[in-house]
Amino acid sequence: MKKVSAVILSLLLVMSLAACAKTMDGEKARVKCPACGYEFDVPAERP
Repeated sequence: MKKVSAVILSLLLVMSLAACAKTMDGEKARVKCPACGYEFDVPAERP
């Protein structure tokens, strides 16, 4: 039973990290200011 729990927990961790990963298709990330609602592009990171 511990193995099953460990596998499920590992899969959930990987899925949660994958949801935060940046897309590789070149589109810019959009951020919305919670205070004023203004949306803007995030500058690209330099490698």
